[in-house]
Amino acid sequence: MNKNEVLKLESDYQFDEFKHEDAWYLGTSILKEVRDHELRRVGIRFVFDGVIIFQYLMDGKNEDQWARRKENVVLESGHSSYYVFLDQENQPFVNDETHVVCGGGFPIIVKGEVRGCITVSGQRDHVDDHLLIIHALERYFKK
Repeated sequence: MNKNEVLKLESDYQFDEFKHEDAWYLGTSILKEVRDHELRRVGIRFVFDGVIIFQYLMDGKNEDQWARRKENVVLESGHSSYYVFLDQENQPFVNDETHVVCGGGFPIIVKGEVRGCITVSGQRDHVDDHLLIIHALERYFKK
């Protein structure tokens, strides 16, 4: 997946409105894919208007710093963290204790405005984190 394909997904997967029920549907859809394919356990987090509205943590965890760091990249850039990863030469972010430039964060865009973020972390490859989000969004927008 290249930068233009990722930008197209960001454009295609925008909402007219976003409710907590939408986060529940998308979050449980991601979790179902994790279970159905016996994938490595993941953390899932949805933040909307500054509030965590859905969160699933891996067993034994009480917080997910990776999710928060991906979320910061999305909210500050206005793009998915995977797009920022692919576009590193044009992005000001560096990996530190508050940001991580890798896939697994996707903006929740409502009527053209970034209002929140979906994050997934825990796969062996950050591209797989990104794809779990994309698959859930594909299912959501087809329904």
